[in-house]
Amino acid sequence: MAIKPSPRLALLLLLFHAIAATAVYAAAMPQPAKLAIFALILLSLFYYLARDVLLLFPSSWREVWLERDGISVIARDGTKFSGPATGRTFVSPHFAVLHIRQQESGRTVSRVIFPDAPGKEAYRELSVRLKYAY
Repeated sequence: MAIKPSPRLALLLLLFHAIAATAVYAAAMPQPAKLAIFALILLSLFYYLARDVLLLFPSSWREVWLERDGISVIARDGTKFSGPATGRTFVSPHFAVLHIRQQESGRTVSRVIFPDAPGKEAYRELSVRLKYAY
């Protein structure tokens, strides 16, 4: 299934980063420390918006599908990897958290997928197959 930009994920990223920035603003710490932390929060926001929402990075996931031996992913730059889902994979009607252990490197990667990214029907199929396959 193809993954498209998710407005819901963008909104949640903005909300959570704003909450973090508000907490830093309210904290009793020197102004230079606050500015440094604000810069880190802003960098984090831009990174995750570019990677997971706008799908601009070469490693951004463009396609995800389930196979008999695990989950396969194609990135924006055309690289493909596959591997089994770990026990930390979580599926709900509102979002899915995919944790995949790559067969090539043994590294675990994870992404959050909201229903608006693949489309409602494709998300429903993915969530049902994940619940019963793993």
